[in-house]
Amino acid sequence: MKYILGLPTDQVQLIEEFGTAEAIAEIASKAETFGYHGVFVTDHPIPPASFISAGGHHTLDPMVVLAAAATATNGLKILTNLLIVAYRNPFLAAKSIATLDNISNGRLILGVGAGYLKEEFEAAGVPFETRGEILNNHLETMQQVWSGEPVSIEGDSYEAKEVVALPKPTKQSGQYSPPIWVGGNSSNAIDRVVRFGQGWIPMPTPKGVDKFVKTSPITDLDSLEMRINSLMEKWNQNSRAGKPNIAIGPWDAGHFGTNSWDPETYSTRIDQLTGLGVTHVPIMLSGLGSDSDSTRAGFLERVESFAEFAGLLG
Repeated sequence: MKYILGLPTDQVQLIEEFGTAEAIAEIASKAETFGYHGVFVTDHPIPPASFISAGGHHTLDPMVVLAAAATATNGLKILTNLLIVAYRNPFLAAKSIATLDNISNGRLILGVGAGYLKEEFEAAGVPFETRGEILNNHLETMQQVWSGEPVSIEGDSYEAKEVVALPKPTKQSGQYSPPIWVGGNSSNAIDRVVRFGQGWIPMPTPKGVDKFVKTSPITDLDSLEMRINSLMEKWNQNSRAGKPNIAIGPWDAGHFGTNSWDPETYSTRIDQLTGLGVTHVPIMLSGLGSDSDSTRAGFLERVESFAEFAGLLG
């Protein structure tokens, strides 16, 4: 199993501890030293105040943060978890993604999702109701742009005539595109993995979280297995080679370093997830937007302790 560490850059109230170039570089470098496969960040460019007051979180710009992490490391993967591509013009998104992929020497994993905050879509000037269709169209457009050849594409809000964007992303698996991992639990999300992606990021949805994030529920291993089986059936029907990466972690073992933490349950779940075909675990070691008393030194101690627990060291 490979572990991808969530960078605590959501702690914007502690920007000097977690959000400076020095802080991001130190955390990413330590993560690489401690044996983590990669680091990830989330994406909320303009969340509503109601979301924040209900326990939601701010973020720094994911492209900027991951560029800082990439330049401080050598082999560490960098993951957007998840980039809401629909907020952005697809040509501008393609440019920033290709730039980050080249800066990192091909270490970018592009995690994308349809999004769920209606107010954020409204602030970005993007229709919320058709966000899945917009995401599909943007992914298709970006893949054409990444060819490095002139493209002519017309959308609802743009008209491109013989435009060219260079540099191309680094060449991976025979094509100029970073690996795309699609987030979400719905049939549409699974179809999107098969059509565009190399990986899937399902979302555990305990206690009705599925209604908040507007996706199908995954509340236990049975519901996860059912969707993995659906993914593999569609994957094989479409003659996709190999197997998709799947990134999800235990959701009922508590939060590492807190009183709720249950190491036996966590280890058991990791074995069960491995058996289902899960390949990566996104791991958060900070409280999203709420760890007001945390320090970088304390966070890094937790990062090392978890690496020791998970057998990543040495």
